[in-house]
Amino acid sequence: MGRKLIITSAVLFLITCIIIWNLSLQRIDLFHKNITLVEEITAKNKLKDAESRLYELYSISKKNVVFLRDLIELDLKTNTPLEIPQQKLSYFLNIDPNYFQARYIDIKGMEVIKVESKDSSVGSSFQFKGNREYFKKTLNLNKGEVYVSHMNLNIENNKVEIPHRPTIRFFTPIFIDQTLNGIVGLNLNAKNWLDSFKGEDITFLNSKKEIFYSDSGDQKLYIPSTTDLNQKDPFGNALYYKRQISLEGNQLWTIYTKLDNLSIQKQLTEYKKSTYTTATILTVGVVLFLCIIYLLYKKNTRIDSLNQTIKNRLNERDTLLKEIHHRVKNNLQVITSLLSLQSSFIKDDKIKGLFRYSQYRINSMAIIHEMLYRSKDLSRINYGDYVQQLATTLVSSMKGSDKKIDLKIEAEELHLNLDTSVPLGLMINEIITNSLKYGFKNKNEGHIAIKFEKLQYPNFLLHIGDNGTGFSDEIDFRNTKSLGLKLIHMLTLQLKGTIEKDNTENGTHYIITFQEIEQIS
Repeated sequence: MGRKLIITSAVLFLITCIIIWNLSLQRIDLFHKNITLVEEITAKNKLKDAESRLYELYSISKKNVVFLRDLIELDLKTNTPLEIPQQKLSYFLNIDPNYFQARYIDIKGMEVIKVESKDSSVGSSFQFKGNREYFKKTLNLNKGEVYVSHMNLNIENNKVEIPHRPTIRFFTPIFIDQTLNGIVGLNLNAKNWLDSFKGEDITFLNSKKEIFYSDSGDQKLYIPSTTDLNQKDPFGNALYYKRQISLEGNQLWTIYTKLDNLSIQKQLTEYKKSTYTTATILTVGVVLFLCIIYLLYKKNTRIDSLNQTIKNRLNERDTLLKEIHHRVKNNLQVITSLLSLQSSFIKDDKIKGLFRYSQYRINSMAIIHEMLYRSKDLSRINYGDYVQQLATTLVSSMKGSDKKIDLKIEAEELHLNLDTSVPLGLMINEIITNSLKYGFKNKNEGHIAIKFEKLQYPNFLLHIGDNGTGFSDEIDFRNTKSLGLKLIHMLTLQLKGTIEKDNTENGTHYIITFQEIEQIS
């Protein structure tokens, strides 16, 4: 047996080690996937937030250019001098630093009003814009529509403005009395908006895939991007996460960010170290555990031997107790038989009755020992079954089997020990005997009810009574010479209880409280 245990332990050790290290590798792989997923979610949320901010600026800019159009249309309709709308546009640029230029261009393409934010004054030189794409496309729009340009560097006098100023143009046509009169527009300085992404590791490409913003120091601005956004790491995870932005289908910009691989590798390295340390500790623990198991096996072998000896002795004790209960029951039955035999020589019916009632009392105890003898639990009996058997026996003995005395017993799941069962059984025996002897003295029909209620342990409540003739007015329930009633009061005190007579019911009814007596042995 010892050799088998050693072989089994070795096999168990190998299997456990395989499981531990396999699970450790799986946990590392799962952790890598999880932190990569967290970085991915962070990156996507970052890009989504950037898109929301761009869309908000886009929507506000459209509303602003429509607002300026309404101002200029009103001034043109009322033939207001151009100095007034120029001043209004200048005020607007002073209020909102996101825009650096506001213009009104007539239908021929010539600037009529031009306001620059850098000095809040009207531009000194007007330029011809009729050849510009934004001018041509805006002229073809319906009233209320807004043209939005691609994001490009601002051009002044056919040259790219230095320092570079990324620009998005918002233009809308002006109609006077349903007649196209020109266009009005705002130049948005996108650099202010792009600078808000500093520190967020975001790169912004315009519709021509040119780099207009990047946190990376090795990215040169305003040239086409050469970054392959579809690259993957050795584990098959994307290195870049991108989001294409199409505002009302007019523009197509791209924003992207790169996963923080350094952070991922740092976390993964720390987790691997922790996991491998844990796996090593578990492996050593398994070895110690198997050693302890072997030592316990040696010790338990001796304990099992002792337990078997104890079990055999307990079985012998149970057998002896069963035999004792059986013999007690037999002895009580012998006593009952002797009393019956003795009473046959007595002529006085009163004395003969005393012998018979003593037989009933002895029989109430004999039934308990019989039930214990037949029960698997030698410490308790099913008291509902006991009361049913006791009451049925008394009715049959005192009234005969042809009398219609109904019994209603409620004692579900009530199990009591021997020290409680005997006095309680004697008490119930006396009450049922009195019911049959006096309550149904001249009656062949009746009803006896017995009901047990569990209170807070060890307290119980017993309702017991009949629908017979009841007590005579001459009988004092608590002060009587009747042996039966005296015995009931004494047994109640023995059970640490109380007894009350219920005068609200017809017949004789008792409400008895009692406690389960703690069994000494």
